[in-house]
Amino acid sequence: MSKKIIMGGNDAIAYAVRQSYVDVVSAYPITPQTSIIEKIADFISKGEMNARFIKVESEHSAMAAAIGASIAGSRVFTATSSQGLLLMHEVLHWASGARLPIVMANANRAVAPPWSIWAEQTDSLSQRDTGWIQFYASNAQETYDLLFLSFRLAERVKVPAMVCMDGFLVTHTKEPVEVFDNEISEFISIKEKREILDIDNPKAYGALAFPKDYMPIKLEQNDAILSASNVFNDIAKEFELISKRHYAATEVYGDSKADVAIIATGSIAEVAHIAVDNLNKDSIKAKLVKINMFRPFPKKELQEALKDVEKIVVFDRNISLGKGGIIKDEVAGSLGINNIIGFVAGLGGYDVTEQDMEKATKDVLSGKVKEDSYLWGEK
Repeated sequence: MSKKIIMGGNDAIAYAVRQSYVDVVSAYPITPQTSIIEKIADFISKGEMNARFIKVESEHSAMAAAIGASIAGSRVFTATSSQGLLLMHEVLHWASGARLPIVMANANRAVAPPWSIWAEQTDSLSQRDTGWIQFYASNAQETYDLLFLSFRLAERVKVPAMVCMDGFLVTHTKEPVEVFDNEISEFISIKEKREILDIDNPKAYGALAFPKDYMPIKLEQNDAILSASNVFNDIAKEFELISKRHYAATEVYGDSKADVAIIATGSIAEVAHIAVDNLNKDSIKAKLVKINMFRPFPKKELQEALKDVEKIVVFDRNISLGKGGIIKDEVAGSLGINNIIGFVAGLGGYDVTEQDMEKATKDVLSGKVKEDSYLWGEK
């Protein structure tokens, strides 16, 4: 029988890894991710988890070791954050290009300089073109559940996946998390067949590809990532039968006939729920469109959710320097819409309240704010 345990997102990830029949864990500590691998190391040392823990000298090496273990046929997990994820950048391409179903947890943390250990999604969003599936969890329960879903999805489409969660706001905030006993065993024990190293049938990996070969390889890789949308829906239905919890690429909350839609992801989406409730109490028809899966980009789901909305307001806890909010830009560009205003908010863990979101949304509706802006002021 499942039970509820008070834990943060980091512990939730570690518990899910313990239950996922992981063979190899390779990681390097970095705040605010460190307690994930500390907990996993504790599980392994106590014999509660049958896995090999590889100690390395950097995040680049952690991913390199993960690649080697995955090519050899192991189910592999790693975790990182911020500068560590940036150090991995080169080998993230190697993992996805080799079609390896590695799963990684990323504790979203602001990128230096200046140094910051607080929440911001620029670290993982700057890796959006590396060929990894990207999930964004807004609470500890979602980190736990998405870890299982990520392994099944990555192994089905043969594409690596990362589960991202805002540092401290999700990684360390304690809340009730419903964890499985044995109910998840059959679901997570399924491992898809794939090509692995075989000493009796040696092959070369990562060899030079001439132009006539390189492009079709990349197109095939892109098709595999795009296919993850439909495959995820199928796997999520299986998971729902076990957990009674529903997951999709996007989640819609609020007035179905809304005039204004708020788009958010990660911990800001939790605050946005309250903002939407308050706006509706003020007779402003509003809804939240929460993005759970950012890669592959949920274009069809967003088109459906936003088709009859007069105004769209996006709150980005990230920034593409010289451009603005990353998610706002992706939504506007992919959907070809111009009734959208973006607010960059919460950089470096800067507080974002429901009052901030309500006021910004009202300012857009009144015409006070007519172009992309920032949520910023003395607090």
